Amino acid sequence: MSIALPYREAGENKDLDALMATLAPEVAFHSPLSARAGFHGRDELRVLFGVAFSAIGELRYHTDVGDDRTRMLAATTTIGGHPMEESALLRFDDNGLITEITMFIRPLPALTRFMATLGPGLARAQGRKGVAALVGAVTRPLVFMTESGDKTLVPLVTGASPRPTR
Repeated sequence: MSIALPYREAGENKDLDALMATLAPEVAFHSPLSARAGFHGRDELRVLFGVAFSAIGELRYHTDVGDDRTRMLAATTTIGGHPMEESALLRFDDNGLITEITMFIRPLPALTRFMATLGPGLARAQGRKGVAALVGAVTRPLVFMTESGDKTLVPLVTGASPRPTR
């Protein structure tokens, strides 16, 4: 059995309390969106994962590799109805608790849509409605550019049909 099984089950069930139980008190989260957007400690991660769980569709882990100190997980989900893949590098302490999470998300349109959802959601969770509106306004053009570019420009450049590959 993988040491990451409780984390995976909590994520798939969107069970925030169960997820928090897998984390060490001093856990660090490294964002896929910005090197400046780090989260530290269970309280910050509770808010982060609460907003993330409300934004994504059904989460299913399909890959779990590593050892009892380090695991690499991969999952599929959706954001705004669009397919999204995430990978998480987890590091564990001697008690089997997660001390560090480094998240990766693809493809780019899903990442920008996730940013456009997560940023305002985090600001609202902190009671910062003006910041939420600003972040929403700034990120909407990125979502438009990456989604329209993925649909129209990528097929022109690659010669591929405009169907998703996964």
